[in-house]
Amino acid sequence: MWSINKNSQPSRLPPYHISLIIRSATSGFFLTLLWEASSAIFEVYVAQAPLKKGDPLTNDSRDPNGSLLNGLKSKKETTRTFAFWELVYIAQRSELRRKEIFTDIDRPGGTAWSQISTLCLGEIQNITTRIKEYQKPSPSATASTPPLQNQPQIQTLPRLSSPLRQDPILTPSPKPTSTRSALESNIGAVAKSYGQSPASQQTSPSLNPKAKEYLVSARNRLLTPDQQKSMSPTGVVSSFNTYLMDFLRSPLGGPFRQTFARRFSAVVLGAPVSELNVIVDATDSLTALGVSSLKEDQFGKVCKDIPILLRNFVAAVQGIEIFKDAMGVHWTDVGFKEDAEGTGRKVADVEIVLDCLRAGIKDLLVGFGDYLVDLGMGRGELSIAREVAGLT
Repeated sequence: MWSINKNSQPSRLPPYHISLIIRSATSGFFLTLLWEASSAIFEVYVAQAPLKKGDPLTNDSRDPNGSLLNGLKSKKETTRTFAFWELVYIAQRSELRRKEIFTDIDRPGGTAWSQISTLCLGEIQNITTRIKEYQKPSPSATASTPPLQNQPQIQTLPRLSSPLRQDPILTPSPKPTSTRSALESNIGAVAKSYGQSPASQQTSPSLNPKAKEYLVSARNRLLTPDQQKSMSPTGVVSSFNTYLMDFLRSPLGGPFRQTFARRFSAVVLGAPVSELNVIVDATDSLTALGVSSLKEDQFGKVCKDIPILLRNFVAAVQGIEIFKDAMGVHWTDVGFKEDAEGTGRKVADVEIVLDCLRAGIKDLLVGFGDYLVDLGMGRGELSIAREVAGLT
């Protein structure tokens, strides 16, 4: 039988008791260990390529190309990322699967190549779309009013007084010519007299000259010239700006700094989740499939789309370069350094995309060569593409 203590206050353990400290430390250690182990296992699992026994995962499907397309069209970020990863593996290393893509021409919704190229080009075109959306001016608060004929007519009450005068207010008022105008003039004069009375002038905030002299003398005795300057409105603002800049340069100000690299990457690669891997995989896949089609595309479905690929690659590179030079620096980016070579505006993740696009342009130009003119590209477009790829 349990004996319950009749004390009114429940028993408690002091927060500084050694047993409670040991329990808290042990629980915190094992909880941290669990978090770190879970994170490490997840990173190792996610870093594995979408392969099964060295072959793409969709090889075991009844419809490999259909399963791949479903993954590329998926709304789930993880599924779509792994699908593009598998696509770049197929485009670069699996000759059998490439031929299946080139020969799959009876699929609903278009050939397998046309659907794949549309999805991959969509990821590249999204770069230009995000840049244009960022550069689009925000809607003004004072929007233009609609024309008067479109506004509903409001029935107002009948006017009881004469309309407002439109003549200059500084000119002397003309003498009233009617009884009504004389009455209005007298009432207006009485109303104005209240604001011009001696009593109102006596309550003005102006100080007595003697009081001003005492205030200036006291200020000069109590405060040095530097202190007086710092307490002025300009000095207060300057001191606040100095403290604010020091705070932004400190480690505590890191979360509040809107750096150029962070803002530039968010626009080009997307936010809040970066599309870096998807964009690179899409570009590499189109390049590898385009070059391989010279020997493996029996129906010639790919070659006619090569000019479209080149135009989109060139447009993406030019858009990023122009936007990089035109984008302003936020005032909180206290660590930004502008130089003549433009190294301060180079962002590592965006440079990866630029290098990938330039490499794709170069490979397609070298692979197809003079055939591009017969495929519909002009001499001027080829010259610009070579310049962007660094072949001139």
